[in-house]
Amino acid sequence: MRRRALLLTTTALALALTACSSPDESGTDADQPSTATTASCEPGALDTLTDGTLTVGTSTPYEPWYVGEDPSAGEGFESALVYAVAEQLGYAEDAVTWENVTFEQIIAPNIKPFDFAAYQTTITSERAEVVDFSAPYLDTYQGVVVADSGDYSGATALADFEGARIGVTAGQTSLPDSEAAWEDAVELVPYDDAGMAMQALSSGQVDAVVMDVSQAVAASTVYFPDTSVVGTLPASGEVAQLGFVLDKDSPLTDCVSDAVEALRVDGTLDELASEWLNTDGIPELV
Repeated sequence: MRRRALLLTTTALALALTACSSPDESGTDADQPSTATTASCEPGALDTLTDGTLTVGTSTPYEPWYVGEDPSAGEGFESALVYAVAEQLGYAEDAVTWENVTFEQIIAPNIKPFDFAAYQTTITSERAEVVDFSAPYLDTYQGVVVADSGDYSGATALADFEGARIGVTAGQTSLPDSEAAWEDAVELVPYDDAGMAMQALSSGQVDAVVMDVSQAVAASTVYFPDTSVVGTLPASGEVAQLGFVLDKDSPLTDCVSDAVEALRVDGTLDELASEWLNTDGIPELV
């Protein structure tokens, strides 16, 4: 049973973290193209796949984005956010349907089986060439996870990790941010996914793991409870941002972006982040 649980943990973490950007994919909301078509954002006027229904794409549920196996529960940051956006667009909860897709389907340059997708997708200029992004709904940073019983459990600064072996996810933002933060002061050990890196931390093969801080909090509280997040790394470039994904030149992009911005202005985005992501109060390591 323990081996099966570890495999499930690895799979969940791997799928969830696929959405993070690679070192050459940095981008922000400034990279988003304008949509070719402007649609009325009045309730009932949206050009959705199914009249009167808002179809949302997502993939394997993973905390803190989706809590439980059913994304329609409204539990978790992105699930709750989708329903808040739907309300802004004039759709009741029972008018929202969910489409299970792979992350590759979400970012591929093909016609989507959803109106927009909500799956921790980093906005990048490369991806924006083939899909539309909404206005960003979350800035993301890299968190540092350590074993509660390890030598680095009391670390409060970057210098405290000098000489440490630190697991990172190959091809993801954790690698360049770690290189920029520590340079040659630590040994960076790349792993194919965050689940493998966390298993290495639990077995003592590495001293710390760097991953998206929201994922790091979930990993340390849900999947690897004998670990803790001690801080975040300074951003090495533009701060990574997450956005909803739509078809290229979708007539819905402006409307979804307007809904996100309205939720930013009225404080809903901050409230949902505080409720579900549990990253408040995590210090930046300097």
